[in-house]
Amino acid sequence: MARVNLTGWFTTYKTLKRGESAGQRVAYHYHRATGMRLNGKPGSPEFVADYAAAEKLIRDRLAGTFNGLVRTYTLSVEFTEKLAPSTQAEYKRMLTAAEAEFGSMPLAALDDPRVRKDFLDWREKVARASGEREADNRLSAVSAMLTWAVDRGQATANYLRGSSASTTSIDLRSFGCPSRSPPS
Repeated sequence: MARVNLTGWFTTYKTLKRGESAGQRVAYHYHRATGMRLNGKPGSPEFVADYAAAEKLIRDRLAGTFNGLVRTYTLSVEFTEKLAPSTQAEYKRMLTAAEAEFGSMPLAALDDPRVRKDFLDWREKVARASGEREADNRLSAVSAMLTWAVDRGQATANYLRGSSASTTSIDLRSFGCPSRSPPS
């Protein structure tokens, strides 16, 4: 039997006060994002089925939005198995910040070239608050996700491609500095 580590749920305890079970401590499990009660003991078929139903509720609610795209991307094989754990953690942090700004944006808006302005305006706001590097990194994470979405047919184009650090970089050769060659 395969063992799965389910996250995003919590347990609360209640001491019963009435009836034959008075004084008995009972555990109740809930799905964190939906608040839905999960029946059965963790790991039981009933618990896993309730957990899956709660996750489906979230997917259905987020379907067709930027939030839904972030969730689909971060659960994909390309994200979970091909990226290093440190990269996954950083991308999740940066995409969570993007969700705060663009979460309810319909996916159809990502197919409009004017969306680039919205992302670049957000980048500028982040640069003022957290610095250029953080702003570029956040935009790069969103761009990587959009490239993935284009490859999967969830978006028609990545209008952020090439808009990250390259928009603010300086060619040091114009100041008489030698160009750097990659280490061998």
